[in-house]
Amino acid sequence: MRHRHLAALAASVLLVTTACAGGGAGNPQELTIGVAQPLSGPVASSGQAVAHGAEIAAEEINAAGGVNGKRIALRIEDDANDPATCVNVAQKLVNEAQVPVVMGGWGSSCTLAMQPILERASVPLLVETSSSDKVTDKDQSGGEWTFRLSPTSSMEAVALEPVLKGMQIKKAYTLSVNNDFGLGAARHFGETLTRTGAQVVGGAKFEQNEQSFSTFVTQAIASGADTWVVTTDASQIALLLKEARGQGATARIITTGGSNSPVQVVQLAGPQAAEGSYATMFFASFDPSKAAAPQEAERFIAAWNAKGYNPGEAPEGVRGYQGIKVIAAAMGAAQNPADPKSVRDALAGVSVPGAIYGDIRFQTWRNLVNQTVPPVYLVRTVNGQVELVGTGQPPY
Repeated sequence: MRHRHLAALAASVLLVTTACAGGGAGNPQELTIGVAQPLSGPVASSGQAVAHGAEIAAEEINAAGGVNGKRIALRIEDDANDPATCVNVAQKLVNEAQVPVVMGGWGSSCTLAMQPILERASVPLLVETSSSDKVTDKDQSGGEWTFRLSPTSSMEAVALEPVLKGMQIKKAYTLSVNNDFGLGAARHFGETLTRTGAQVVGGAKFEQNEQSFSTFVTQAIASGADTWVVTTDASQIALLLKEARGQGATARIITTGGSNSPVQVVQLAGPQAAEGSYATMFFASFDPSKAAAPQEAERFIAAWNAKGYNPGEAPEGVRGYQGIKVIAAAMGAAQNPADPKSVRDALAGVSVPGAIYGDIRFQTWRNLVNQTVPPVYLVRTVNGQVELVGTGQPPY
């Protein structure tokens, strides 16, 4: 099924690239949004899901009359979650396609690589996934041209601090992918767990293409930690869970990042390996009635399922869906929706009530600017079903 969806996505990318070159300037009846996602490489399934969600949003917007009577078109480019490729994609979107706004680029390291390119070109960036605090930290890469929908790793940890404290964790060990996403999560969850009274007894990092977790699991078991905090994509989580099951690990395993749907992890790891594992989530796809906006959540899931997409990838897909909806709202309010500065100014003041993540507006949270503050859920897989453990509701 994944190969069929990838082929369909490739066809749609080709169509958009051919028909909409010039960023909409060549067609006065269209407004083009640049989208940078990893459509190839180790995390391709995640990028494809975000792109699918974006396409669903564009279809709905156009069916409702577009933005001020103009159709939305997506210029989707493959960044492979590789920082060097991300730089090339950002340059292509601003120089060749001349888009007034970009959504991307999934991985934090990729997003950080794109930011200087877009800022120099004065093109706003809407970040739908990346969780490194650096992206919106005003003392690092945050600034007036970047806006982020997803909570950061520090927000994720702080939001769930009361829930984590209630779990009475004594010793924790971090296992993280070796990039800005994984290393940032290890640091921020470690700080939060320390505040709850837990001791962080060690940690390990691995590369994005790592396929063998035997040594990492052996080290985690030897640490004596009762809880492991794991940060990476769903495919590596599945490999780690299977290895942990095979080695007889008894530690509680909490995965972070918000995208790793327990449904998808069960599909990849199997129900036995995934049993009892915890996960942070930002979209309550496991039970739309628990989402910030239940009706909107149900509508998206129905549209996702109608396309035949993997239900386990809906938490990734909703990122692209919500991102395009927010950009469209800003374009609709902009003085000139084809002008990057006008779109940036509109994003700064956008307010999308009843959105899937809750009411969306960009604000300041501690040292982070142009940042949303959505709910964060902690869930657990029990007998193949997803159960809600606790929720970190804003403000936190």
